Amino acid sequence: MPMMSRTLNSITVLWRTARNGLSCHRMVPGGCRLQQTHLVQARIRALAPVIAVLMLAWIPIDAASLSRAEFWHILPLRLALAASLLLLVRGAVRLSANMATTLFVWLQALAFVGMELCLHPAQGDLLRVGYGLFPFMVGAQLAIFPLPWGCSLRIGSAALAVLFVPALAGVRPPDIALRDALWLLGVILLLAAWAGHTQLRLLTDLLAARDDASHDPLTGLANRRSAELRLAADRAHALRLNEPLSLLMLDLDHFKQINDHWGHAAGDRVLKATAQALRDELRGADLPSRFGGEEFLTILPGTDAARALDVAERIRERIAKLTIAVPGDTIQITASIGVATITEGESAQKLVARADVALYRAKDNGRDRCAFAALDTIEPAPP
Repeated sequence: MPMMSRTLNSITVLWRTARNGLSCHRMVPGGCRLQQTHLVQARIRALAPVIAVLMLAWIPIDAASLSRAEFWHILPLRLALAASLLLLVRGAVRLSANMATTLFVWLQALAFVGMELCLHPAQGDLLRVGYGLFPFMVGAQLAIFPLPWGCSLRIGSAALAVLFVPALAGVRPPDIALRDALWLLGVILLLAAWAGHTQLRLLTDLLAARDDASHDPLTGLANRRSAELRLAADRAHALRLNEPLSLLMLDLDHFKQINDHWGHAAGDRVLKATAQALRDELRGADLPSRFGGEEFLTILPGTDAARALDVAERIRERIAKLTIAVPGDTIQITASIGVATITEGESAQKLVARADVALYRAKDNGRDRCAFAALDTIEPAPP
Protein backbone atom coordinates (compact mmCIF):
# COMPACT_ATOMS: atom_id res chain seq x y z
CA MET A 1 0.00 0.00 0.00
CA PRO A 2 2.75 2.55 0.78
CA MET A 3 4.27 1.78 -2.61
CA MET A 4 0.91 2.27 -4.31
CA SER A 5 0.38 5.55 -2.44
CA ARG A 6 3.79 6.88 -3.47
CA THR A 7 3.14 5.91 -7.06
CA LEU A 8 -0.22 7.70 -7.10
CA ASN A 9 1.36 10.77 -5.52
CA SER A 10 4.09 10.79 -8.17
CA ILE A 11 1.54 10.49 -10.96
CA THR A 12 -0.49 13.32 -9.41
CA VAL A 13 2.57 15.58 -9.21
CA LEU A 14 3.52 14.83 -12.83
CA TRP A 15 -0.02 15.51 -14.00
CA ARG A 16 -0.21 18.83 -12.16
CA THR A 17 3.18 19.87 -13.54
CA ALA A 18 2.14 19.03 -17.10
CA ARG A 19 -1.22 20.74 -16.67
CA ASN A 20 0.38 23.89 -15.29
CA GLY A 21 2.87 23.92 -18.13
CA LEU A 22 0.14 23.55 -20.73
CA SER A 23 -2.09 26.21 -19.22
CA CYS A 24 0.69 28.62 -18.25
CA HIS A 25 0.42 30.60 -21.49
CA ARG A 26 -3.03 29.67 -22.67
CA MET A 27 -3.64 33.37 -23.11
CA VAL A 28 -0.99 35.77 -24.40
CA PRO A 29 -0.22 38.52 -21.84
CA GLY A 30 -1.58 41.88 -22.92
CA GLY A 31 1.81 43.55 -22.85
CA CYS A 32 3.23 40.86 -25.11
CA ARG A 33 0.45 40.64 -27.68
CA LEU A 34 1.66 43.38 -30.00
CA GLN A 35 5.24 42.08 -30.11
CA GLN A 36 3.97 38.54 -30.64
CA THR A 37 1.85 39.70 -33.57
CA HIS A 38 4.77 41.56 -35.15
CA LEU A 39 6.99 38.49 -34.79
CA VAL A 40 4.40 36.17 -36.36
CA GLN A 41 3.83 38.61 -39.22
CA ALA A 42 7.58 38.89 -39.86
CA ARG A 43 7.97 35.11 -40.02
CA ILE A 44 5.04 34.75 -42.39
CA ARG A 45 6.50 37.46 -44.61
CA ALA A 46 9.79 35.53 -44.66
CA LEU A 47 8.43 31.99 -45.14
CA ALA A 48 5.37 32.46 -47.36
CA PRO A 49 7.34 33.66 -50.43
CA VAL A 50 9.73 30.71 -50.05
CA ILE A 51 6.85 28.21 -50.06
CA ALA A 52 5.25 30.02 -53.00
CA VAL A 53 8.47 29.68 -55.00
CA LEU A 54 8.77 26.00 -54.07
CA MET A 55 5.20 25.40 -55.25
CA LEU A 56 6.05 26.89 -58.62
CA ALA A 57 9.41 25.10 -58.82
CA TRP A 58 7.65 21.73 -58.43
CA ILE A 59 5.61 22.28 -61.60
CA PRO A 60 8.26 20.76 -63.96
CA ILE A 61 8.40 17.67 -61.73
CA ASP A 62 4.64 17.31 -61.99
CA ALA A 63 4.85 17.69 -65.77
CA ALA A 64 7.42 14.91 -65.97
CA SER A 65 5.81 12.53 -63.46
CA LEU A 66 2.03 12.87 -63.73
CA SER A 67 -0.43 12.08 -66.44
CA ARG A 68 -1.63 14.96 -68.56
CA ALA A 69 -5.05 15.02 -66.86
CA GLU A 70 -3.55 14.98 -63.37
CA PHE A 71 -1.06 17.71 -64.25
CA TRP A 72 -3.75 20.10 -65.53
CA HIS A 73 -5.90 19.45 -62.48
CA ILE A 74 -3.07 20.14 -60.03
CA LEU A 75 -1.51 23.13 -61.83
CA PRO A 76 -4.31 25.61 -60.94
CA LEU A 77 -4.08 24.53 -57.30
CA ARG A 78 -0.33 25.21 -57.21
CA LEU A 79 -0.77 28.60 -58.85
CA ALA A 80 -3.66 29.50 -56.54
CA LEU A 81 -1.66 28.51 -53.44
CA ALA A 82 1.37 30.54 -54.54
CA ALA A 83 -0.81 33.58 -55.26
CA SER A 84 -2.69 33.20 -51.96
CA LEU A 85 0.54 33.06 -49.97
CA LEU A 86 1.86 36.17 -51.68
CA LEU A 87 -1.40 37.99 -50.96
CA LEU A 88 -1.18 36.86 -47.33
CA VAL A 89 2.26 38.47 -47.10
CA ARG A 90 0.68 41.82 -47.93
CA GLY A 91 -2.41 41.34 -45.77
CA ALA A 92 -0.74 39.84 -42.69
CA VAL A 93 -0.05 43.28 -41.21
CA ARG A 94 -3.79 43.72 -40.62
CA LEU A 95 -4.32 40.33 -38.95
CA SER A 96 -3.82 39.06 -35.43
CA ALA A 97 -1.13 36.46 -34.74
CA ASN A 98 -3.67 33.62 -34.47
CA MET A 99 -5.58 34.61 -37.59
CA ALA A 100 -2.44 35.10 -39.69
CA THR A 101 -1.03 31.72 -38.65
CA THR A 102 -4.35 29.96 -39.19
CA LEU A 103 -4.65 31.34 -42.71
CA PHE A 104 -1.02 30.54 -43.48
CA VAL A 105 -1.40 26.89 -42.44
CA TRP A 106 -4.91 26.20 -43.69
CA LEU A 107 -4.31 27.73 -47.12
CA GLN A 108 -1.55 25.17 -47.61
CA ALA A 109 -3.60 22.35 -46.12
CA LEU A 110 -6.59 22.92 -48.39
CA ALA A 111 -4.40 23.18 -51.47
CA PHE A 112 -2.45 20.04 -50.55
CA VAL A 113 -5.65 18.08 -49.95
CA GLY A 114 -6.93 19.20 -53.34
CA MET A 115 -3.69 18.14 -55.03
CA GLU A 116 -3.72 14.68 -53.50
CA LEU A 117 -7.36 14.18 -54.44
CA CYS A 118 -6.38 14.86 -58.05
CA LEU A 119 -3.85 12.02 -58.02
CA HIS A 120 -4.65 8.50 -59.13
CA PRO A 121 -4.31 5.91 -56.33
CA ALA A 122 -1.69 4.11 -58.40
CA GLN A 123 0.75 6.96 -57.82
CA GLY A 124 2.00 5.30 -54.64
CA ASP A 125 5.70 5.94 -55.11
CA LEU A 126 5.09 9.56 -55.99
CA LEU A 127 2.98 10.05 -52.89
CA ARG A 128 5.70 8.66 -50.66
CA VAL A 129 8.42 10.78 -52.32
CA GLY A 130 6.62 14.10 -52.67
CA TYR A 131 2.96 14.53 -51.90
CA GLY A 132 3.06 12.21 -48.91
CA LEU A 133 5.27 14.72 -47.10
CA PHE A 134 2.59 17.44 -47.12
CA PRO A 135 1.07 16.67 -43.68
CA PHE A 136 4.46 16.67 -41.98
CA MET A 137 5.51 19.89 -43.71
CA VAL A 138 2.35 21.63 -42.53
CA GLY A 139 2.78 20.39 -38.96
CA ALA A 140 6.48 21.25 -38.73
CA GLN A 141 5.88 24.87 -39.77
CA LEU A 142 4.06 25.56 -36.52
CA ALA A 143 7.37 25.31 -34.64
CA ILE A 144 8.46 28.77 -35.82
CA PHE A 145 5.42 30.63 -34.47
CA PRO A 146 5.31 31.84 -30.82
CA LEU A 147 1.82 30.60 -29.95
CA PRO A 148 0.23 28.98 -26.88
CA TRP A 149 0.03 25.18 -26.77
CA GLY A 150 -3.69 25.00 -27.40
CA CYS A 151 -3.58 27.40 -30.32
CA SER A 152 -0.75 25.51 -32.04
CA LEU A 153 -2.50 22.14 -31.65
CA ARG A 154 -5.80 23.59 -32.85
CA ILE A 155 -4.20 25.05 -35.97
CA GLY A 156 -2.25 21.79 -36.36
CA SER A 157 -5.51 19.97 -37.07
CA ALA A 158 -4.95 21.17 -40.63
CA ALA A 159 -2.12 18.62 -40.92
CA LEU A 160 -4.48 15.84 -39.82
CA ALA A 161 -6.89 16.90 -42.58
CA VAL A 162 -4.10 16.58 -45.14
CA LEU A 163 -3.42 13.06 -43.83
CA PHE A 164 -6.96 11.72 -43.45
CA VAL A 165 -8.98 13.27 -46.28
CA PRO A 166 -6.99 11.51 -49.04
CA ALA A 167 -7.24 8.26 -47.07
CA LEU A 168 -11.01 8.60 -46.80
CA ALA A 169 -11.17 9.38 -50.52
CA GLY A 170 -9.17 6.26 -51.37
CA VAL A 171 -6.09 8.08 -52.69
CA ARG A 172 -3.98 7.01 -49.73
CA PRO A 173 -4.54 3.39 -48.59
CA PRO A 174 -5.64 3.02 -44.92
CA ASP A 175 -2.88 0.57 -44.05
CA ILE A 176 -0.05 0.24 -41.55
CA ALA A 177 1.79 3.06 -43.34
CA LEU A 178 -1.08 5.41 -42.52
CA ARG A 179 -0.92 4.39 -38.87
CA ASP A 180 2.82 5.05 -38.83
CA ALA A 181 2.27 8.39 -40.54
CA LEU A 182 -0.34 9.32 -37.93
CA TRP A 183 2.07 8.44 -35.11
CA LEU A 184 4.88 10.47 -36.68
CA LEU A 185 2.58 13.42 -37.35
CA GLY A 186 1.41 13.39 -33.74
CA VAL A 187 5.00 13.57 -32.51
CA ILE A 188 5.78 16.42 -34.93
CA LEU A 189 2.71 18.39 -33.82
CA LEU A 190 3.58 17.97 -30.14
CA LEU A 191 7.17 19.05 -30.73
CA ALA A 192 6.03 22.01 -32.85
CA ALA A 193 3.53 23.08 -30.18
CA TRP A 194 6.22 22.78 -27.50
CA ALA A 195 8.65 24.86 -29.60
CA GLY A 196 6.05 27.59 -30.20
CA HIS A 197 5.08 27.59 -26.53
CA THR A 198 8.74 27.92 -25.52
CA GLN A 199 9.23 30.83 -27.91
CA LEU A 200 6.21 32.58 -26.42
CA ARG A 201 7.52 32.15 -22.88
CA LEU A 202 10.93 33.40 -23.95
CA LEU A 203 9.35 36.43 -25.63
CA THR A 204 7.30 37.15 -22.51
CA ASP A 205 10.34 36.85 -20.25
CA LEU A 206 12.44 39.10 -22.48
CA LEU A 207 9.74 41.76 -22.61
CA ALA A 208 9.32 41.56 -18.84
CA ALA A 209 13.08 41.99 -18.39
CA ARG A 210 13.08 44.97 -20.74
CA ASP A 211 10.15 46.46 -18.89
CA ASP A 212 11.96 46.01 -15.57
CA ALA A 213 15.03 47.74 -16.99
CA SER A 214 13.04 50.75 -18.20
CA HIS A 215 10.71 51.28 -15.23
CA ASP A 216 11.10 52.35 -11.65
CA PRO A 217 10.45 49.28 -9.47
CA LEU A 218 8.67 51.21 -6.70
CA THR A 219 6.21 53.37 -8.64
CA GLY A 220 6.00 51.46 -11.93
CA LEU A 221 6.63 54.69 -13.85
CA ALA A 222 9.34 55.04 -16.48
CA ASN A 223 12.78 55.55 -14.99
CA ARG A 224 15.12 58.45 -15.76
CA ARG A 225 16.94 56.68 -18.60
CA SER A 226 13.67 55.79 -20.36
CA ALA A 227 12.38 59.34 -19.91
CA GLU A 228 15.54 60.82 -21.43
CA LEU A 229 15.34 58.48 -24.43
CA ARG A 230 11.67 59.30 -24.94
CA LEU A 231 12.33 63.04 -24.57
CA ALA A 232 15.03 62.91 -27.24
CA ALA A 233 12.63 61.19 -29.65
CA ASP A 234 9.73 63.52 -28.86
CA ARG A 235 11.98 66.58 -29.20
CA ALA A 236 13.15 65.51 -32.67
CA HIS A 237 9.54 64.84 -33.70
CA ALA A 238 8.31 68.19 -32.36
CA LEU A 239 11.04 70.23 -34.04
CA ARG A 240 10.68 68.38 -37.34
CA LEU A 241 6.91 68.92 -37.52
CA ASN A 242 6.92 72.29 -35.73
CA GLU A 243 4.66 70.93 -32.97
CA PRO A 244 4.63 71.99 -29.30
CA LEU A 245 6.27 69.91 -26.57
CA SER A 246 6.11 70.63 -22.86
CA LEU A 247 7.64 69.23 -19.67
CA LEU A 248 6.46 69.15 -16.09
CA MET A 249 9.09 68.86 -13.37
CA LEU A 250 7.32 67.92 -10.12
CA ASP A 251 8.82 67.73 -6.64
CA LEU A 252 7.02 66.73 -3.44
CA ASP A 253 7.21 69.41 -0.77
CA HIS A 254 8.98 68.55 2.51
CA PHE A 255 9.34 64.91 1.51
CA LYS A 256 12.37 64.43 3.76
CA GLN A 257 10.23 65.30 6.77
CA ILE A 258 7.82 62.52 5.82
CA ASN A 259 10.63 59.97 5.80
CA ASP A 260 12.08 61.32 9.04
CA HIS A 261 8.75 61.42 10.89
CA TRP A 262 6.84 58.38 9.56
CA GLY A 263 9.64 56.27 8.10
CA HIS A 264 10.64 55.19 4.62
CA ALA A 265 7.68 52.81 4.27
CA ALA A 266 5.35 55.81 4.56
CA GLY A 267 7.53 57.68 2.08
CA ASP A 268 7.16 54.79 -0.38
CA ARG A 269 3.37 54.98 -0.03
CA VAL A 270 3.48 58.69 -0.79
CA LEU A 271 5.57 58.09 -3.92
CA LYS A 272 3.20 55.35 -5.11
CA ALA A 273 0.16 57.56 -4.53
CA THR A 274 1.79 60.40 -6.44
CA ALA A 275 2.60 58.09 -9.34
CA GLN A 276 -1.01 56.92 -9.48
CA ALA A 277 -2.24 60.52 -9.46
CA LEU A 278 -0.02 61.25 -12.45
CA ARG A 279 -1.37 58.24 -14.33
CA ASP A 280 -4.96 59.26 -13.63
CA GLU A 281 -4.52 62.84 -14.82
CA LEU A 282 -2.46 62.24 -17.97
CA ARG A 283 -3.27 61.09 -21.49
CA GLY A 284 -2.04 57.85 -22.97
CA ALA A 285 0.48 59.75 -25.12
CA ASP A 286 2.03 61.48 -22.09
CA LEU A 287 4.92 59.90 -20.21
CA PRO A 288 5.24 60.30 -16.44
CA SER A 289 8.57 59.21 -14.97
CA ARG A 290 10.35 59.09 -11.67
CA PHE A 291 13.34 61.30 -12.32
CA GLY A 292 15.03 60.78 -8.99
CA GLY A 293 14.06 60.61 -5.33
CA GLU A 294 10.81 62.53 -4.90
CA GLU A 295 11.17 64.28 -8.28
CA PHE A 296 8.97 63.36 -11.25
CA LEU A 297 9.35 64.42 -14.89
CA THR A 298 6.36 64.30 -17.22
CA ILE A 299 6.62 64.63 -21.01
CA LEU A 300 3.61 66.18 -22.75
CA PRO A 301 3.92 65.79 -26.54
CA GLY A 302 1.74 68.04 -28.67
CA THR A 303 1.00 70.30 -25.67
CA ASP A 304 1.52 74.06 -25.72
CA ALA A 305 2.31 76.28 -22.74
CA ALA A 306 -1.28 77.14 -21.80
CA ARG A 307 -2.45 73.53 -21.86
CA ALA A 308 0.67 72.38 -20.01
CA LEU A 309 -0.05 74.86 -17.20
CA ASP A 310 -3.63 73.58 -17.02
CA VAL A 311 -2.37 70.01 -16.72
CA ALA A 312 0.17 71.00 -14.07
CA GLU A 313 -2.47 72.80 -12.02
CA ARG A 314 -4.83 69.85 -12.28
CA ILE A 315 -2.09 67.49 -11.06
CA ARG A 316 -1.13 69.85 -8.22
CA GLU A 317 -4.74 69.99 -7.02
CA ARG A 318 -5.10 66.22 -7.28
CA ILE A 319 -1.98 65.63 -5.17
CA ALA A 320 -3.10 68.19 -2.57
CA LYS A 321 -6.29 66.17 -2.07
CA LEU A 322 -4.46 62.89 -1.47
CA THR A 323 -4.71 61.28 1.95
CA ILE A 324 -2.14 58.57 2.61
CA ALA A 325 -2.90 56.29 5.53
CA VAL A 326 -0.08 55.31 7.87
CA PRO A 327 -0.32 53.41 11.15
CA GLY A 328 -2.21 55.65 13.57
CA ASP A 329 -2.23 58.70 11.30
CA THR A 330 -2.75 60.12 7.79
CA ILE A 331 -0.43 62.17 5.61
CA GLN A 332 -1.38 65.17 3.49
CA ILE A 333 1.11 66.19 0.83
CA THR A 334 1.63 69.00 -1.66
CA ALA A 335 3.77 69.38 -4.75
CA SER A 336 5.56 72.15 -6.60
CA ILE A 337 5.66 71.95 -10.39
CA GLY A 338 7.83 73.66 -12.97
CA VAL A 339 6.54 73.89 -16.54
CA ALA A 340 8.58 74.45 -19.71
CA THR A 341 7.67 74.44 -23.40
CA ILE A 342 10.28 73.81 -26.08
CA THR A 343 11.61 76.66 -28.19
CA GLU A 344 13.01 76.45 -31.71
CA GLY A 345 16.26 74.48 -31.79
CA GLU A 346 16.32 73.96 -28.02
CA SER A 347 18.13 70.88 -26.75
CA ALA A 348 16.49 68.35 -24.47
CA GLN A 349 18.98 69.12 -21.71
CA LYS A 350 18.19 72.85 -21.81
CA LEU A 351 14.45 72.16 -21.80
CA VAL A 352 14.82 69.99 -18.67
CA ALA A 353 17.04 72.63 -17.06
CA ARG A 354 14.44 75.35 -17.66
CA ALA A 355 11.70 73.17 -16.16
CA ASP A 356 13.98 72.53 -13.17
CA VAL A 357 14.59 76.25 -12.66
CA ALA A 358 10.84 76.88 -12.84
CA LEU A 359 10.32 74.18 -10.22
CA TYR A 360 12.66 75.88 -7.76
CA ARG A 361 11.03 79.21 -8.50
CA ALA A 362 7.71 77.64 -7.44
CA LYS A 363 9.34 76.41 -4.22
CA ASP A 364 10.89 79.81 -3.51
CA ASN A 365 7.48 81.43 -3.94
CA GLY A 366 5.89 79.33 -1.20
CA ARG A 367 5.55 75.77 -2.57
CA ASP A 368 2.29 74.00 -3.54
CA ARG A 369 2.13 75.97 -6.78
CA CYS A 370 3.08 75.86 -10.47
CA ALA A 371 5.58 78.12 -12.24
CA PHE A 372 6.29 78.53 -15.94
CA ALA A 373 9.89 78.61 -17.18
CA ALA A 374 11.14 81.91 -18.54
CA LEU A 375 12.81 82.00 -21.94
CA ASP A 376 15.84 83.90 -20.75
CA THR A 377 19.25 82.54 -19.79
CA ILE A 378 19.22 79.45 -17.61
CA GLU A 379 20.13 80.11 -14.01
CA PRO A 380 21.77 77.33 -12.01
CA ALA A 381 19.26 75.47 -9.87
CA PRO A 382 19.88 75.47 -6.13
CA PRO A 383 21.36 72.26 -4.65
